[in-house]
Amino acid sequence: MRTMWSSLSLVVCAFMLTATVTAAEKSKATAERTAWPPETLAGQIMMVVPAKNLVIVKGPDGVPFDMRVTPATHIESGNHTIALKDLNQDAQKSVTVRYVPERAGDIARTIKVTG
Repeated sequence: MRTMWSSLSLVVCAFMLTATVTAAEKSKATAERTAWPPETLAGQIMMVVPAKNLVIVKGPDGVPFDMRVTPATHIESGNHTIALKDLNQDAQKSVTVRYVPERAGDIARTIKVTG
């Protein structure tokens, strides 16, 4: 009787492990399928809204792009790293933004003032 319960426990544990691995693989596949590759935008800084972690960049065709800024976003002006609030001094200057498009909005990875 004891051997039967041990065998049953072993089968249940193996099943749970397989189900967990399958769910993790499915989640990874879904994340890979819905992620977009990073893109680059060259434009002009229209507005910086530090309270909303937002930079609005006017593209070369005049279309504004809202770029969400995260703590991981690297912002550079000249050869210096600056904070988002300090980017206001560079309003109307040329900028290059490396970003990842997402459904909830574009996420800026790097912002570099170029002019």
